Amino acid sequence: MKTIKIGEKTINLKPIDFNAVCELEDLGFSVSGLKDKTFSSIRALVAFNMNLNILDASDFIQNHLKNGGKISDFSPLITHIAESDFFQSLSK
Repeated sequence: MKTIKIGEKTINLKPIDFNAVCELEDLGFSVSGLKDKTFSSIRALVAFNMNLNILDASDFIQNHLKNGGKISDFSPLITHIAESDFFQSLSK
């Protein structure tokens, strides 16, 4: 299982399959709107991978930023989606 570290928190990245994409969409993630809704997408990815609700994911992100973290620290979450077998098979 892949992991990333954001601040002091190690996050286990969940596998991405069709069901995971549906869950992410329910949390506000949109593959087609990723560039337009970057913050909502990051919040959805945090909520999904950390088993948090949207409000707790927002709090986690906000606290990270308040403590000197950067929004770019969350980019591995987006990379994980893009490099997943599910999305790689769709691009073929």
